[in-house]
Amino acid sequence: MQIDRVKIIKNAILVIVSIIVILLLVLGVLNSSFNKLKKYDIETKISKDNFFSRAVSSSLSNSMEVTIISATEANLGDFVFNISGKEKLIANISIKYKLTNKSSSWLNGNSDAKDEILKKGVILRDATINAMLGYSSANINSEKMRKKIKNILNNNLSNTEVEEVYFNQFIVQ
Repeated sequence: MQIDRVKIIKNAILVIVSIIVILLLVLGVLNSSFNKLKKYDIETKISKDNFFSRAVSSSLSNSMEVTIISATEANLGDFVFNISGKEKLIANISIKYKLTNKSSSWLNGNSDAKDEILKKGVILRDATINAMLGYSSANINSEKMRKKIKNILNNNLSNTEVEEVYFNQFIVQ
């Protein structure tokens, strides 16, 4: 039985390096201050009606939410579209709307329209994305495209009518 000195030296070096790495990790954890880590402000709200439905709001998801700006305006959020090859369009789109249901009283105001826009927010965002498909950078900001978005949004709304489409932010990269 021969003693293989090369194997023993290799194993000893491996053990020593492993111990050094573990000691460095322990030293790093002991000397670090985890209080300096930046935390994301994510609030989770659980509705009383349905325990499993959760609404998560954070700065990361706010740009994709449909929000009500005023009694007649809503923001559909931020959109990123690929147009004509490598170019991208980054847009923030808002709409001006009105209630078309004749049965609403003066007490209700536009609350029905607000509710419909908020409930159908995902559908409206999807319809906007579908309306933007196929446009190139040459005709992306045309009145024809705004009318197409307006018509598609109106097809998805029952008690509300979109009067105008606004681009709050419009960047082509």
